[in-house]
Amino acid sequence: MENKTIILLAVILSTSLVTMYINGQVTSAQTLASDTAIPLKEAKLNIEHNVKDKDTGFQGFIDSEGWNTITATGPDGVVLNFSGIGNLGQLGLTELFFETVEPENADVSIDEILKVLPEGEYQFKGSAIENGEEQGETIGTALLTHNIPQGPDLLSPVENDTVSADEDLLVRWGQVNKTIDNSDINIIAYQLIIEKDEDPRTNMIGKMGLSMYLPSNVQEITIPSEFLEPGTDYKWEVLAIEESGNQSLNSSQFSVST
Repeated sequence: MENKTIILLAVILSTSLVTMYINGQVTSAQTLASDTAIPLKEAKLNIEHNVKDKDTGFQGFIDSEGWNTITATGPDGVVLNFSGIGNLGQLGLTELFFETVEPENADVSIDEILKVLPEGEYQFKGSAIENGEEQGETIGTALLTHNIPQGPDLLSPVENDTVSADEDLLVRWGQVNKTIDNSDINIIAYQLIIEKDEDPRTNMIGKMGLSMYLPSNVQEITIPSEFLEPGTDYKWEVLAIEESGNQSLNSSQFSVST
């Protein structure tokens, strides 16, 4: 009986040691898998607030060498899944920009919108693929805050103004240093967009115009007259972008003389 007890204890001890060893290996493998996962080139999740239209929503962007599934997980769990299927899914996707609907603040308050995605880190995790060959796991992390900048005042040209086709155009806007809740905020850049007021072309992505990011200490820029087409209507907007990527925009329009 004593020999059997010793043997049983030896088996239990041996099993425990093996289990500890195996678990140690599994833990190391998991750590290794995490360490060797292909990082996304970019992973962003931001808020965009439209001052003029009074609406608010979320935007996101990811970029990688190639993926075919991505799951976004935040403080409250999974918030979004992307799956590439068919021939293009097997080839692999790289860049992806997505944007939610932007309900008017009168219908859905900003506070209600912010409840959809709480502040915190959001992990984008999925399967990497290139030219149909699986590459393992790909991971990226985006930070979301609820710091929403005030929109910039658009100073020149004034709304519905007609500007000369023969002169350079000075575009000016006001500085932003507060949130919509009137707290201090750090603006890192402004984005200026000027586009023809026309329907998109059938096969071309984008409209005729310009888009540029400018340092936060710049609130004016001169547009050469060669850019402006006589007798053409233009829309323009400026976005104030704070350090976590959230942005607020204001928009206006002008015409060019014939």
